[in-house]
Amino acid sequence: MTDRPNISVDSRFAANLKACLPDLTKSEARIARFLLLNEADLALETGASLAAKAGVSEITVSRFLRRIGYKGMAALKGDLKTARLADRMGEAPGDMAGDVAGLPDDIAAAITREAEAILSLTAQLKRPEWRRAIDLIWDRDVVYVTGFQTIRGLAEDFARRLAITRNSVRFLSPHDSGLSEWVTHQGQRPRSRLLILIDVVPYAREAAPIAALCRKLGFELIVITDEFNSWAYEQTPLVFHGATKVGTFLESTGPMATLLNLIVHAVAGKDPDRTRERIDAWPRLLKDLNLY
Repeated sequence: MTDRPNISVDSRFAANLKACLPDLTKSEARIARFLLLNEADLALETGASLAAKAGVSEITVSRFLRRIGYKGMAALKGDLKTARLADRMGEAPGDMAGDVAGLPDDIAAAITREAEAILSLTAQLKRPEWRRAIDLIWDRDVVYVTGFQTIRGLAEDFARRLAITRNSVRFLSPHDSGLSEWVTHQGQRPRSRLLILIDVVPYAREAAPIAALCRKLGFELIVITDEFNSWAYEQTPLVFHGATKVGTFLESTGPMATLLNLIVHAVAGKDPDRTRERIDAWPRLLKDLNLY
């Protein structure tokens, strides 16, 4: 049997719930008790499932979550995830030993290094350039995303996910389109444009020239890359690194995937109501295609 995460009864979330218990209605108290007893498994719950298990209506769940400071289950899950990550960051690397016990030594070592590489991303997010980059991604009229060779799939996935949060995100494939997306007509209204370039060792031959051309045309540029890249700083200060050397047979793209996911999350957080409108509208567009 898989052990559940060790949730402390003194977590901030649990302490807040216990403090407000005396002032809750009977229905709200039922929800609070369920949350306290099942904190470790709340990532698997929805508003509907929580209502069913607590024996209350979904409206009651929604009102209760707002009362304790959350705009729905997604916000609650995000807060719990952040708290657990913060707790984990306070551990020494050796504290992970119990988690990987029983695994082959090479796998255990790789998992530990991968976890440490992901946690080290916090240094990237604390840089002033991070806020500048998120602001640009949110504000520009058009955002292009490009990546090459083995990293192209990750770049395409990121472009699709980013497009859920904002309009006019385009995956750019210079070999396929010949950069026709960048051609403008005389008298055309200028549009603010941004390129997010994703590249890792061995660096693609076209990466640096495209970055230079991007700057020549007046675009903003963000580069997401590995820990060894130095050429990108010649074109932009907005360079963010994800470690790739974790001891596996091939370089790991895990930390970079996490970094890209954090970018999507941060951009969505610029205007949560507007982002929610896009997510709510998306299924209606897909309904007639019968894809899901």
